[in-house]
Amino acid sequence: MATEHQLTSATQGISCHAWNADKSMIAISPNNNEIHIYETTNWTRLFLLSEHDLMVSAIDWSGVTNKIVSCSHDRNAFVWTFQPDTNSWKPALVILRIDRAATDVRWSADGLRFAVTSGAKCVPVCTYESANDWWVCKMVKKKFKSTVLCCAFHPTNGQLLATGCADFKMRVFSTFATDVDGTHVDAGPFQNSHGPLVFGEAYLELSALGWIHAVAWSPSGNILAYTGHDSSVHFADLTTGRPGVDPVVHTVRLPQLPLCSLLFLSEQALVGAGHDFNPTIFTANAGGWSFFCHLDKEDSKSSANSPAAGGVSAARELFKNKTARGQDNKNDTDNIRTLHERAITLIQDASPKSGSGVTRISTSSLDGKLIEWDLPALEIDMATLGL
Repeated sequence: MATEHQLTSATQGISCHAWNADKSMIAISPNNNEIHIYETTNWTRLFLLSEHDLMVSAIDWSGVTNKIVSCSHDRNAFVWTFQPDTNSWKPALVILRIDRAATDVRWSADGLRFAVTSGAKCVPVCTYESANDWWVCKMVKKKFKSTVLCCAFHPTNGQLLATGCADFKMRVFSTFATDVDGTHVDAGPFQNSHGPLVFGEAYLELSALGWIHAVAWSPSGNILAYTGHDSSVHFADLTTGRPGVDPVVHTVRLPQLPLCSLLFLSEQALVGAGHDFNPTIFTANAGGWSFFCHLDKEDSKSSANSPAAGGVSAARELFKNKTARGQDNKNDTDNIRTLHERAITLIQDASPKSGSGVTRISTSSLDGKLIEWDLPALEIDMATLGL
């Protein structure tokens, strides 16, 4: 079952969204400099946050600290803390020291640090300094040759950060910080291959054939997925090959437009979505990873105005109107057979409880819709998904 919420106009869209821990509230950005927070019982807007000067590019909501972090094309980030006494969100400006737009932001699993990707060929990793009551940034700068588009922390280890870059590379860096981690350096799956590395050093670098739009870790952190602008999804198994050095990478090439967001449902299932309007599920078996199904069962809408309905003459008239007079005889969305009518910008876990896997997801889109997908109600084989 899919539940639609039209939160903004179809011409405005939603650039990003994030849920709180118990999924009772959601924060979205309506493709501008604002953040809207809704309660999800009646879907009433409770708060409007508007400290940013330019478009908000990403939001993340820590389930541990209940803090929201946002970044924007204005090159700044804000950490928002809820104040119960005034029933408001208090912003704390984070100076990122970048000279290009911020593109993505993610909390670590423990909520002690966050990373911001940017067009400045660097990734500020920020930790809180309680003595001075501010957030301090350290830069991951090495190896990047273009805009860093996305990032994701290891699900159990805040010292490992995966990044996707427009130089066609996916990299995993050490984000070890003594003020947070003390003296313990945890290299996770790279422990036996590299040993611990200092902050900003790369554990792994893998290639794709296009800009890397999204990266995602499996729940165990043993599989790392990334997707590129070449309409492909790559799955790196960090426990195979020479672990951490040259892992076995399975590549699935898609006969559709590129994906923009990835989310693991379980150790053996991943969902991706993007410019094709339709969430796509991939599953693993003994032979590797492969396409499983689309979430949106495309309805057969009437296409009476399509060229096929009227034969060659109708097609000729259609293109003549477009080229000669800039006219079209039909609405652009008439032949769209999916619930989303524009590119999907982000997928998030919308499951009410964490633990045994992701059974409910949400997608936001440039059509202004936020759609919740209840996987068991969609008649999908949950056993194949490992759920």
